[in-house]
Formats: sequence, structure tokens, C-alpha cells
Amino acid sequence: MVRVKHLVFGLCSVGAFAITDIAAAQSLFSRDRNISVLQRERPEYASQGMRSGSFIVRPKLELSAGYTDNTFAISDTLNAQFGNQEDYYFILRPSIIAESNWNRHSLNLGAYVEAYEHIDFDESNALNAGIFADGVIDVTRTTAIELGGAYDKLNESRKISTGNDVFADPIEYKRGEVYAGLRQEFGRIRYRGRLGYTNFNYDDAVSLITSNIVDQDFRDREESSVLLQAGYALTRDASIFIRGKYRDRNFDNLTPGTGLNRDSEGYTIAAGVDFDITRLVRGSIAVGYLEEDFTDPALASIDGVSVEAGLEWFPSELTTVGLTATREVRASALTSGSAFLANEVVLSVDHEVARNIILSASAGYALDDYENISREDERYALRLAAKYLINRILSAGIEYTYEEQSSDGTATFLKDFTTNELLLTLTAER
Repeated sequence: MVRVKHLVFGLCSVGAFAITDIAAAQSLFSRDRNISVLQRERPEYASQGMRSGSFIVRPKLELSAGYTDNTFAISDTLNAQFGNQEDYYFILRPSIIAESNWNRHSLNLGAYVEAYEHIDFDESNALNAGIFADGVIDVTRTTAIELGGAYDKLNESRKISTGNDVFADPIEYKRGEVYAGLRQEFGRIRYRGRLGYTNFNYDDAVSLITSNIVDQDFRDREESSVLLQAGYALTRDASIFIRGKYRDRNFDNLTPGTGLNRDSEGYTIAAGVDFDITRLVRGSIAVGYLEEDFTDPALASIDGVSVEAGLEWFPSELTTVGLTATREVRASALTSGSAFLANEVVLSVDHEVARNIILSASAGYALDDYENISREDERYALRLAAKYLINRILSAGIEYTYEEQSSDGTATFLKDFTTNELLLTLTAER
């Protein structure tokens, strides 16, 4: 339920890589002169929300009907019984967000539930849910404190590589996270610091083939991080920055079978530039060096070039072209692998046919290079979508997604698959 969104949809939000600026009109770090198609305000079709005291409350209900030609995300050559199995499904997703309406400071609260119901293979039914809170304390016009946290109960996408089995149900896990940050601006100079903590707790899974319980406790972990960044504004349109990030992964249990300790410490040091050239292009590019060292001497270190970039090109007011790229170390879900170097790039296009009709397309490529085992997972993804804004309350969308993965190497259970999915969504929001 998560993997394809991570590759195709998550990276399409190019603005996520732009440096968050302090809300001051005269700031040299403001990067809001260009507005993308998806960001553009459409007052005649925008929901108004409901006022409750000093908050604006925005309830939303999404109902989707979908089709997939590969429910278990495996090929029939790998497993003749469950490979390339078609199914239809429904998704119901109610959510609510409350946004503060204060002159200073801000606070956002939210919650959602996401229920998947399959017609033929009810093994794939899943229920996700989560809550979050985040806010900003404006200490002065140029100083702000950021605080936030979230807790989610999620079901892992079947596209994730999780050992030598096909599981009866999607693997369920809980994720809790908190963060605190500080932003400070002095004319042409800006500093930013952030502390983060995330906890993952995975439930055991049942094999669909053998009916045996498969332990997932080896994936339970805590991740802590520290980010420091300093930037200098060269002009009104561009600034340079240097960024350092330290991360610590602490696993609760040793890897079953091998007894490996996958605890690790890593860091990334990068330099970059962010810019917003009027009516042309905006974005942020950071390139540097990363390294991940493991506590267990049997596990080799991972190092190499780090990349975190997002660009938006505006050929016209009606079209936005985006390009995003990342290269980072991620924890492996395999018992035989410690971690992998994830490389991802996505090209996207959004076009406003009319004020209430938006067409979107994106193409993505990803390469997961595993350390300490012989395995590479290569993925291609394509997404085509259209959204029709009916009025302030209702909107409708259609979305087609294609994803292909091929695994190479000598590791066991190399996972090759292709999926085609079609999704129709009706959204009501107040």
C-alpha cells in the first residue's frame, strides 16, 4: 500500500525539497514567486472549511474503486498459485484537519482512516489509520521554533521485498515520530537545526504458502537524527547552503538465522543551492557524501555520493514540469541484508486544461543496491491521472499506475513483478 506511492507520488511533490522559509515578506530566502499548477489557488472550487473558534476545520471523505492485475506483486513464474492474480478493490478514506487561524504562531491537527476492501482476495484487506500535530512558534519575526509528531498504524505494500515468502496479509506495523527544530535568519544568513526521532514496530506475518508464522521482530527499530544547515543569500533569487545530517539506527533484535547486529550510525554532508527565477524555474539541489557504518564487524560500510534535489520548470502558467532525485541509505527488510543504497528519480508534468480540469503524468526510475548480499532491485513506474473539480465540495479523479521490478543477483527469492492498476476516486470535502 506504500511502495508505489513512495516512488511515484511522493517524489512528484517537488516543493518538498525547497528550504522552508520564515514567513517574512522581505526575506531573501522566500521562494514563492512562482506558483505550480497544483499549488495554484482556485477560489471558485476551493473548500471553505468550517470555523470552530480560532481554528478552520476541514473534513474530507474519499471513496475509490480500483483494479489491479497483480494483487500479490509477484510473477506467476515465481509462484503459479498467487502470481499475476487480478482483483478489484475499494478504498474508503475519511480524514479531518484543523488549522489555526492566528496572527502569530500556528498549529495543525489531523487524523485519518484508510480502509482497503478486496473483492476476491480478502487476504489483502487492510486498515490504516493515523494522527498528527505540528506547529510553529514565532519567537520573533526572524526566529521560529518548529514542533511536531505523528502516530500511524500502517500495512506494508506487497511490493516491498520481505524475505523468502508470500504473506497471507500485508505486514502491519506502527510508526511513531516526533521532531523539534529551530530556524533563525539574519539578513543574508539563515540557520536551521532539527532533531528527529522515529520508532518502528512490526507485527509477525503468516506465510500464505506454508501457514507458518514468520518473525518480523528483527525489523523493529528506533531512528534518531540531527540536521544542521547554514545558508547565505547571494541575491533575491538564489542562495547557497551547506547541510550536515547525523543518523542513528538502533534495532531491538538480532537478525534471525544469522544473528547479525544491524545497528548503524551514518552521516551526510552536502552543499547546494536553492533558487526561484521569476516565470522560469525554481528548486533546490544538494550534492554531497554519505557514509553508514554498522556495529557488527561482519557488515561492510556503505558510502558514496548523496543527492537530494527538486526542480520545477514553468514553461507557461498552465504547465509545470518537475524533476526530483534522491540517493540515500535505507534499512533493509530482508533477513540477509543490512541496508541498501536507494537511488530514485522522477519526472512529472501537470497541466491545467481548464480551471477545474488538471492532467498529470509522471515517470519514475529506482535502483536499490543492497550491501552485504548480491542483490539489486530495479524499478520503473508510470502514472497518468486526471482530476475534475466539480464544485467547492465535490471532485472526481481517475488514475492509472504501472510499475515493474526486476531483481538481479544470487540472493534468495529475487522478486520480479509487473503491476497495472486503475483507480477511480470521488472526493467530498467541506
